[in-house]
Amino acid sequence: MSAVAAEAARRRPATAGSAGLQDLVSPLGGLITNVTQLAVEPSNPPLQVSSADLGDVSAVLANLCGPDCLGSLDGAGTGVDPERAEMVATAEALERYANCLYDERQLRWATADELGAEALDLDTLPRCSPTELSDPHCPVARPDKSVRMRWIRGLNLRTREPAWVPAVLVYMHFPAHGAERVANPISTGAAAHPDPVRAICGALCEVIERDAISLTWLQQLPLPRLELDTVGPDLQRYLDLYGGRDVAIHLFDGTTDLGIPTVYGVSVAPHHPRLRTVVSCATGLDPQAAAVKAIAETVSVRIALQGYEPLADDVRDFTGVSDGAAYLARPEHAAAFDFLLAGPARRRLSDLPVLATGDPAEDLRVVLSRLDERGMDSYLVDLTPDEALRAGMTVVRAVVPGLLPLSFSYRSRYLGSPRLYQAPVRMGYPSRPETELNAWPQPFA
Repeated sequence: MSAVAAEAARRRPATAGSAGLQDLVSPLGGLITNVTQLAVEPSNPPLQVSSADLGDVSAVLANLCGPDCLGSLDGAGTGVDPERAEMVATAEALERYANCLYDERQLRWATADELGAEALDLDTLPRCSPTELSDPHCPVARPDKSVRMRWIRGLNLRTREPAWVPAVLVYMHFPAHGAERVANPISTGAAAHPDPVRAICGALCEVIERDAISLTWLQQLPLPRLELDTVGPDLQRYLDLYGGRDVAIHLFDGTTDLGIPTVYGVSVAPHHPRLRTVVSCATGLDPQAAAVKAIAETVSVRIALQGYEPLADDVRDFTGVSDGAAYLARPEHAAAFDFLLAGPARRRLSDLPVLATGDPAEDLRVVLSRLDERGMDSYLVDLTPDEALRAGMTVVRAVVPGLLPLSFSYRSRYLGSPRLYQAPVRMGYPSRPETELNAWPQPFA
């Protein structure tokens, strides 16, 4: 157990999990205003999809912009059982809130050179290519160790030593200034759970998942389609819901060179007038559990995209979380997914390794060992606010600078990152140069 996890476990009150989360929901003064069940189109599997509404958090967080630019933050949960869907939605809303919550007094203004070995090495960060950086509208700058930026104290999970992490890599809706623009703030790597060790493991797996998403799409990796030769009862419950529906789910092995099972999903509704194709992805130590999550996410994505239109006409101006997904979901763009759907490669689900040990601490060691084998540092920041403590929850943020981020900004897809070109070769695929990368926008939302 890490030092952060140990401290969170010590502070956690006796009441934990779903019961404590319910105490956060109240239309009168609750952190979460309400949790509602969203309607699922008749053509889709009848899963339960819940949304937990945080409302205008800028009213209590002075560092955030107002609702006109921030919108209404919420969390989503999907599952067969409505109670679990509501619990996941509430936990995700708590995670979103904690990921926006900081005080400037927590942060340190300094250059990377001043912090020295205690700072995350900016040279290891994903970076935009010279072509991207030459675009005057590119929102990301080249990392500069000689210029001051804000840092937050965290933990290097490889060395087990305290470390300074750029705040822009940790917080959502973070107003980056000048040299701080080394990344687009996004929620990747945030996780909430009653068990701090499971929270850390889940956070790291999400970072690995987003790396797989970017590798798959940008390099157009012809992932092998999964043959579901062995299906456990939980996965079967989800597959059974597709019977007689006008939508099909295609699952692919998106496992990267890290070797942690990753399932990439492509949901196709051939007769839907607007949302023909949507994608999902999930990483976990149990491939069947990853398959379940990938299936469930396609349903919630379809709900999120209903009635949504990209905010820009030119894909180069796409920056919104759902811009690329809504654009590529259209029937006229179905060919963008041919590199996956028309690929001949096959792999049995039973061939994916089951790395889950049944022991959360050992599971975390498995994930960390895979990162260590690739020489990748990973960092952890404890985001747990008072509201989470009272609910018996821990919220953390994991940062792995050696992995590719997920980018919704077309002008900053981090095409200068060496991993984008080296990882496909280690995975047994050809590697495309920058000029031959996928020109379609990112369809993940």
